[in-house]
Amino acid sequence: MKYVDAFTDISVTDIKVDLMRTAYDNEDALLNSFDPRVVLLWTVLFMIIPWLFYDTLPLAILLAAAFVLAALSQVSKYLLALLLFGQVTNVGFFVVLVPLIGGAIRAVGHLGDNAARVVEGVMTGDVSVFAETGTIVAAAVGQGIHTATTSQEVGIDAVGALVPFFLKLTIISVISLAVFSAMSPQKLSKGMLRLGVPRQLTFAIAYGYRMMPLLVEEYHALINSFRLRSKVPEKQGLFRWRYFYYLLRLSVKAFYPLIFNVAKRSRVTVEAMETKGFSRSLGDEQSQALRTEGMMIRTRDVTFVFGSLLFVAAVWVFT
Repeated sequence: MKYVDAFTDISVTDIKVDLMRTAYDNEDALLNSFDPRVVLLWTVLFMIIPWLFYDTLPLAILLAAAFVLAALSQVSKYLLALLLFGQVTNVGFFVVLVPLIGGAIRAVGHLGDNAARVVEGVMTGDVSVFAETGTIVAAAVGQGIHTATTSQEVGIDAVGALVPFFLKLTIISVISLAVFSAMSPQKLSKGMLRLGVPRQLTFAIAYGYRMMPLLVEEYHALINSFRLRSKVPEKQGLFRWRYFYYLLRLSVKAFYPLIFNVAKRSRVTVEAMETKGFSRSLGDEQSQALRTEGMMIRTRDVTFVFGSLLFVAAVWVFT
């Protein structure tokens, strides 16, 4: 499925297929063709480089290059959409939500300051208090709108100041998605092992990659089984709240059997690994050499790194 189609056609099957591809292998990805050690060191380097730029233009160019790299690495469209949604909501928080909250607090504060006079007028039977109440409410609404408008202007200025910061975080996030979506768990664990990372950690990362699509598949199966044995609310209520509450209950009920199955599968995995001598092989240099044999830094790996640095240098000079 193309990236554009993701906005119109989406299903649970598509999400599971993307997770399976990410977890097991992505042979056609660009970054998967390089030595994993080079890719990991390149990732660390390019998590630092965006912080050396302060202007919006060079950061926007780096972000465009990061998205091109993500497309060549066949990053999941759903992960990219989630990332973009998070950045958009961050901007909306400063521009929309903060002014609304500030205006509401200001209006409520004005009402609270004048509530004593209204209560006193009602208690004494003063008829003019009703007209005064309308004036107080109108003044509270006016002050709330004024505060919201002023806060929105300040929020827009704040967003303008924070745009470079958001761009830097987005560049780092997109690059991280491209790297960890492109490389298979085997190559990732081997590269980390050759860089000196303990084998326990590399095995945990590779095992987590392998388990992720299985857990999604099993959770989906549990949800379907609970739906077959339960009844959908006949009256869905305002804004379908009863239906969404029904789905939430199913999600919670399916969570506990999933945890039990994960614990059982983990125990079986531990027993299988110990049977094959996993603990004994942790400190064995021959075992490590056997697992990482065939890894070699080639000309294309060096070309990729120096080409990336030349691109950054060109952005630095010409922008």
